[in-house]
Amino acid sequence: MTILGTKPRGRRAHLAVVSDSNLEPVNQRSSSVFPINVISCWGPAGSPGKSTLASNLACEMALLGQRVLLLDLDTLSPALSISLGLVDTPAGLSACLRLAEQSRLTVEEYERLTVSIQIGRNELRFMPGLNSPTRWAEVTFERLAKLFESIQAEVDHIVIDLPQATQFRTTLNHPSVMNQAIDLGRDALLVSLLRQSSKLVMVSGCDPVAAHRFLVAQEYLDEVASSLNPYTVINRFRTSALGSKARAELEETYLSLARVRIDAFIPDEPENLDRALLNGLPLALLKRSSPARQAISDLARQLLLDSASGDALAKLS
Repeated sequence: MTILGTKPRGRRAHLAVVSDSNLEPVNQRSSSVFPINVISCWGPAGSPGKSTLASNLACEMALLGQRVLLLDLDTLSPALSISLGLVDTPAGLSACLRLAEQSRLTVEEYERLTVSIQIGRNELRFMPGLNSPTRWAEVTFERLAKLFESIQAEVDHIVIDLPQATQFRTTLNHPSVMNQAIDLGRDALLVSLLRQSSKLVMVSGCDPVAAHRFLVAQEYLDEVASSLNPYTVINRFRTSALGSKARAELEETYLSLARVRIDAFIPDEPENLDRALLNGLPLALLKRSSPARQAISDLARQLLLDSASGDALAKLS
């Protein structure tokens, strides 16, 4: 058996110490039902930085020559438009869902209802989210599937910023939850996307409170589906909150309590991150040599390599 009795999940699960040759393989993620590679960013309550990571991952993929759509699907508090410095945005998600459902979403309408962001010589498309969290019922899994089918010829990858869960039997609750019965429908969409995304990036902070919240969220994932195998990312990593051995402590804690290996540590750079937010820019366009930017770039490349094949794989290698 492994050191935990169960083989740990994560990209580096093969590094686990084992003494039993009859171990079952690590759970693999189920294939997506979507015709496009969908990469979802999710995290627990407490603003671990999933929106920032989602926008920067999308930017890095665009820099690698991929056709990328960044989608704000946070039905609780959409904020990507603000973080990207966009004031006047098109209808975006709500209008595209309606047109796709009616089989009227043309390339021209798609381009009109999304924002083109120049990333060097490349382009990133951004689809703004709902203008009010009360409109969450407009977003259904079936309508999203129809939308993705409609734009599959124009997009290689979709990076999604997901909302946190509103209902959970422990403490993963949003303070604005008023009607539990109604919000169960919101979580049904979240669960469907967690299960069906091609890749899931789980974002955690690096202080003791963030670690606790991550473990609660991981328990939520385990209840949703035991086959989920997310990329686990520690965002804004620093040693000031956990001491000089913070990295080792986080790795040991997540491995022992959640059977999860950490795939990436994104260094904390308050000055660069604040400047990026002030200017509405991704880190790659603000400071290419930033250690945080380099870590996100490596993660983006790994996500693409894990889903690429043939000519695409050769291009990324």
